[in-house]
Amino acid sequence: MMTIKQIGVLGCARIVERALLQPVRQLQHLNVYAVAGRSGQRAAEYANQYGIARSFGSYEELLGCKEIDFVYIALSNELHQEWAIKALQYGKPVLVEKPVSLNTDELAKLMAVQSAVQLPVLEGLMVQHHPWQQELRRMVEERSYGCVTEVKSYIAVPFQDPQQLNYRSLPECGGGVFYDLGCYWLQFIQAVFGLDLEGFNAQSAFDGPNGCDWSFRAELNLAGGIRAELLTSFELPAGSRHTIEFERAAVTVEHFFRPSMGSYKLAIRIEHKGSGKTEKISFDAQNYFTNQLAFFSDIIDGNRDNIPLQDSLARIGLLEKLMQHARASIQVSHT
Repeated sequence: MMTIKQIGVLGCARIVERALLQPVRQLQHLNVYAVAGRSGQRAAEYANQYGIARSFGSYEELLGCKEIDFVYIALSNELHQEWAIKALQYGKPVLVEKPVSLNTDELAKLMAVQSAVQLPVLEGLMVQHHPWQQELRRMVEERSYGCVTEVKSYIAVPFQDPQQLNYRSLPECGGGVFYDLGCYWLQFIQAVFGLDLEGFNAQSAFDGPNGCDWSFRAELNLAGGIRAELLTSFELPAGSRHTIEFERAAVTVEHFFRPSMGSYKLAIRIEHKGSGKTEKISFDAQNYFTNQLAFFSDIIDGNRDNIPLQDSLARIGLLEKLMQHARASIQVSHT
């Protein structure tokens, strides 16, 4: 008989429906067993709405539930590290929404606890659970179209909270577009090229709510003379795109966020510079979050190697440096 893993959810956030409740229906060996909220009433209402068997009025109560096999953390960003540590101390593997922590100091403490208890922790950067990244890495490593000269990325999601009550408007909660969307760019660069840098640059006006960055430009000078550029924004037209410029072709992944909204097809478009010919490498419809849950379940079973938190540490460290550089540039321009 198939052993069903029972999932406990910390937080009643909107992302839970899309990132867990809907995709878990495609995986017969996983079940959302319990949810905990800031109050018993809130958790009970949420459990009733989504048909979840149990609800708890405190996060610690849920962590103490012996029936739960692993925990999904969907709390506000500034609480991720704290409750990931507590979950590990209760003996629960942890799938935590990005960012796993707000800074490298926090993450170092989490990594120390994980090392002591030897339980898996996975940061929920769902885009990494799709073969398009592996295919692009293969092209780069094999120099399928010659050497890479530059990489251009555009990631924009118009802000949908005019009341500015969302964590994205609060600097102390990891607010701003670069913390929220830039992590997907850094993960892509790390997975396909690595983060061996020769230099970097970053700019933002920091003119969003409470001084958050509402649009952000970043540039990395990667080893081998490759320049990687990002424009990410909460105010520009919606879109998600990576383009790798090879010597003999431009290779693009368009709308790469789409499989986070459901099961969708993706394609890599290859435009040959000499002939003008265009071809595509197409992937069957997939859901990032379904893939992520299946991946984490396999990690718990020992069937796959986890993505080490050392990768997250490198990304968050670089993210901090780019933010600091952008803020320093603003200060210099104002003097």
